[in-house]
Formats: sequence, structure tokens, C-alpha cells
Amino acid sequence: MNGHIQISKRHRFRFTSIIRTTPCYLSYLLSAGMLVLSGAAAAFAADPSPSQGKYTPELLKPFWQGDTIEGESVLFIKDPETGEAKASVLFPVEKVLKVSNSAGDITYEAGRDYVWKPGTREITLPKDSRIISHTPADLRRPADSQRHKLTHRDGNGEIFFGGQLEYHNMQTGITYQHKPVDWQAIVPTFDEKALPRTIQKLRKHDTVSIVLLGDSISTGCNASGWAGAAPFQPAFHDLLKEHLQSHYQNRVELTNPSVGGKDTRWALTQVDTVLDSQPDLVIIAFGMNDSSGRSAKDYQANTKALMEKIREKQPQTEFILVAPMLGNRDWIRLKHELFPQYRDALAELCQPGVALADMTSIWTEFLKQKQDWDLTGNGVNHPNDFGHRVYAQVLSTLLVPPTVAVSTVNTSPAPQVVSLWNGKAPIGENQFEKADTKITVHRPAKGNGAAIVICPGGGYQRLVTGGEGHGIARWLNQYGITGVVLEYRMPAGRSFVPLLDAQQAIRTVRANAKQWDIDPTKVGIMGFSAGGHLASTAATHFGAGNPKADDPVQRQSSRPDFAILVYPVVTMGEKTHGGSKKNLLGAEPTPELIELFSNEKQVTAQTPPIFLAHALDDKPVPPENSKALYEALQAKKIPSQYLELPSGGHGLNGYKGPMWDAWQTQSLAWLAKLKFIPAQD
Repeated sequence: MNGHIQISKRHRFRFTSIIRTTPCYLSYLLSAGMLVLSGAAAAFAADPSPSQGKYTPELLKPFWQGDTIEGESVLFIKDPETGEAKASVLFPVEKVLKVSNSAGDITYEAGRDYVWKPGTREITLPKDSRIISHTPADLRRPADSQRHKLTHRDGNGEIFFGGQLEYHNMQTGITYQHKPVDWQAIVPTFDEKALPRTIQKLRKHDTVSIVLLGDSISTGCNASGWAGAAPFQPAFHDLLKEHLQSHYQNRVELTNPSVGGKDTRWALTQVDTVLDSQPDLVIIAFGMNDSSGRSAKDYQANTKALMEKIREKQPQTEFILVAPMLGNRDWIRLKHELFPQYRDALAELCQPGVALADMTSIWTEFLKQKQDWDLTGNGVNHPNDFGHRVYAQVLSTLLVPPTVAVSTVNTSPAPQVVSLWNGKAPIGENQFEKADTKITVHRPAKGNGAAIVICPGGGYQRLVTGGEGHGIARWLNQYGITGVVLEYRMPAGRSFVPLLDAQQAIRTVRANAKQWDIDPTKVGIMGFSAGGHLASTAATHFGAGNPKADDPVQRQSSRPDFAILVYPVVTMGEKTHGGSKKNLLGAEPTPELIELFSNEKQVTAQTPPIFLAHALDDKPVPPENSKALYEALQAKKIPSQYLELPSGGHGLNGYKGPMWDAWQTQSLAWLAKLKFIPAQD
């Protein structure tokens, strides 16, 4: 290491704190041996001031609940030609309650310092406003003029980098009231079965050991408390710890060996460090540094291997996997298409004892309404105080049951988890296994009577319950449809096991129709990929039920009233997905078994109406799967529709974009046409 660092008494620090507290990019350069420190570098790693912000429960109230947003951050941008400065908030404003600088020591006056129009998201500054504003040029620097090369995507210089509170000092906090909103499709919900051991220990007031392993976001970078300036807000992990202790009145030991600039490959070297704390819960928070080029497959493999190595020594450890916020889209270093892929890769690892904290989806929605400069802590890849609060709110939602109902356009009941077999699940031939197969019932605030059992994909090897499960249920809720997420058992060659679960789910919904405000003649099934195969199997293999059965569930028919299949596996023949076929039928299935589960060959006059959507460029599951089933349905004159999408691949670009929107819009129109739901406005 070249150079000499002179440090004042006020900024005394250990060299190791440079790595632990500097921004991701800076610590990346350090770890790569690419950066020479001089005296000026001390400012990036200075210990925070001893002043500390105080935790209050209000800081951890999720921004998506209620009708008030506290201290949402904006950065007012001035048009260099007109001189008008403006910024946008997340939700249409009904009443502005307070506008202050980020430090919180200056409160501005309506009319004099800012103006707004009810029902809009935009706030503007009069000519003589005291609120600070900047031009877009202020947020750029000439090429090669900064310590860190942050080339702008348009090639015009670099993004201005703020190592401490430069952006914080440019931003303004807005507290306002808004109409109730519905963000259920992307925000987390509390499920005590997701992290049962940790939540049980919290409820019993036992000491809980938590380890946070991540990159510089997890070290607390750019929180005002980390930088030692007003309002001294703690970083997200400290907020989470205080919130858990306040709610449960117990002791939480939170160990944070996070290091800036690190990624999932480095995380694999830290297993012993994590185990030193004997954690009940490990929060794994990487992705920002991986996104410079690591594939989603490798990202997932590293994360999975880390969990397995920890559980080898401590089997009962539970995990929260953090899909990170988005970095600045104008920074060329980040490969932004990887962020949703990482999120989906983490979602595939979720199961009881492993939960997902999906910051990626929330940040994606943020950036539809606001600019990166409103939310950033350093200009490129860190959150500011508002972002740290959102991180803490998402994590705490997974661990703390709601004390108030979630406020949406119309308040929906909390999701209800229902066991299908009460722990004793059939495997065929009057044999059973111990399995906690379940459905999660997401009911809308005002239902229209329709319900859909949702079968997530995963190659009959795992379940993608996020983007193809609970997210779909919450989307359906917006249209008055009850979404029922089925977590079916993996077959491992026991071909009928998933079908038994799907049939039981349909029967269970019908048996509870009155309680859940459902019309038993409007119960459908939906599936994605291998889940699409299961849904198409349920639509072609069903029974009428036994009206004399003692169990009211078994009295119900298992025939779905309709089916929606999205990029489904259908056949077990030549065009199948090899992994799904092997996992379902075994390594050497008989021709009879192959034909039985090739659902395009099982269509009869009793098969219910089916909607299919498939991309032409789907490589893992060729569109011939959907085409063959559609042709069979048409031959039997079954009401059906096939939406052939020009692009999107398998997964339709990661559950977003015009191809994803197209199947959702058209499937709803199809349901309305068949009178299963009311016509859409």
C-alpha cells in the first residue's frame, strides 16, 4: 500500500474499518489492489460522530401501510431553461404535513417554499424558495475527475459520487397524506410458518442470535447515523434489532461481519465467522457487487452452498435472503438485467425456514414513480436514510406480525395458511407420508366469487412461490379473485403425488367456499412451467368426489371450472422439459405412464375451458407444448384461447414487461368473456 494517511483525533479509525464502512465501489477497488489511498481518503472511512439517532416504532411502520408517508426523500431538480424546480413523491398527495431538510432542523412553509396540487405526485418550488435544488449538470462530473470512475451510460462524463452525506444534504424530506394504496403484489407479508423457529424464540422472549452477512449496504453506508450527522438515523440492521427488541421485549444479538465490495463468492469464505455467533437467523444480503457480471445461476449456487455449509454445522439455522435494491441505471458498471434474475433465483431457494426480503421489486416500483437521485445515498448503489428505513421495514415485516391492518384501496384479509392433509399425506395405494402440504389463501377486500389455485413452477424439483405464487395471488386480488397458492410436494418419481395435492386443494377451496366468500362453480387452476403441467393434469384428470364421505372435503369434485396455463410443460413426449419429466415420472417411465401424463392426449369433452400463453422463443419448454394442447382442445370444441407471444423466453423476461402484461390482461378478459368474473373496465 503506497501513500501516507494522516488522521486527526476526531477521525481515528482502524485500517480494517476502511473495508467495512466504505462504499461498495471503493472497497472493491481496495480489495482488488487498484486504489492508492492518500490523506483525503480518510474522509470516506471516518468513524461516525458519537451522536446517535433514537429508534421509534414509527420509523418501522411500513411505508405501504396507512395513509401517511413519513419523510419520503426527494431531490428537487431545476430546469436550466425555465428555472422551475420540481420533484415527485410515490403517491398522489392529499395533504402535505411537513417539508424539511434531510437533517430535520429546517421546516419549510407551504406557499412560500413549495406548492403542490391535490391528487398529483408533483411538488414544485417557487422562485424564491429556501429549499435547495440542483440542475442535472450538478449531478455529473467530468470524465476522470473523481476518485472512482463512474462513467455515465450516455457517455457524458461521470455520475457525481457522494462518499458520505453529499446526496443527503441535497435531498428534502416530505411527510404527506395520500389515498390508500395497494402494493400487495410486491410487498412482503408476515407468515409465521416461514421462519417458525426464530419467531417462536422471539415470542418466548429468548435471546435470539442474528448474523447479517452482506456488502457495504449492510455495513450501513450513507445512513446519517453511520456518517455522524443529523438526524443520526441508524442503518437498517440497527433499526431492525431495536424494533425486534421493542416489539418482543427480548434481547437480540445482531452480529454484522459485512464487508464493503464483497459478493457471494466471498461469502463462502465466511462460514466459520458466521458460525462463531451460533445464529438462529442469518440474513444474506448480496447482489450489488455480483451484478457486475455474475450469472443468476452462479449467484444462486453460491447462496445455496453458503446455506448448506452453515446448516452442516448448525442444522436449525433459518435464513432471510435479501434481493437487493437497484443501483443507478445510468452507471455502466452494473448489469441491470441481473437484478430481477437474482430475485427469482433467491425465490427458488425459499421454503420453510428460508424467506425472501424482496427489495428488488420495491425499488423497481419506486423508480417508476421517482428518480434514482431521490433515493440514493451515494449516487450509484447505496440507500439513503429513507432507503435504510425501507430495508428495515421489509425485514421486520417478515419477523413481526402486523399490529394494524394493511391499508389498501380496500383492506384485504390477512393471508390464511391451511394444511391440506393435516400432516398425513397420501402417496397412493393407501400409503401415507408425513408432509406439511399447504395452501395459502389470499382473499381480496371485495371478492367477485372466483378463486384460482396457483401452481408455481420449478421443474418438479422446487417451487418458485414468489413470482409464480404469492405475487400472482396478490395480483388476482386486485381484480376481486381469491388467489390460493399451492405448495405441492415434489414427486421424486412418485408421479401421482403432485396431482393428489392439486386435487385436494381444489376440493378444499370448494369445501370452504361459503367461509371464504367463493362461488364453488368458479374455482379454477393456474400453473407456470412445471406448475403448468400440474394444472393441466388437474384439468384432464379429476373426479366427482364422494357425496357419502365423512370428510366434507372429499365430497367435493376436483374438476377445476377453468385453467390458465403460462409457458406450461404439457407433454411428456419429445417436446417436454427433460428435468420435469425425469422428476415426475422417474428415469425410465413406461410408455403407458408417458402417455397418461402427456395431457394433450387426455383431453375429453369434460375438460374445462383453458387459456394458454407461451413465448415463441421459449427454449427450456418449447411452445409446441401449448400448441398441442390447444389443438386438442379445439378438436373437442372446448372453449379455449392460445396467446402466442413473440418474445420473452421462459419466464417472460422475469415476470415483467409487455409480454407479461399481455397474458395477464388477456386472461382476465377471457375469464370475463366466459362469465367467471365481471367484465373489466
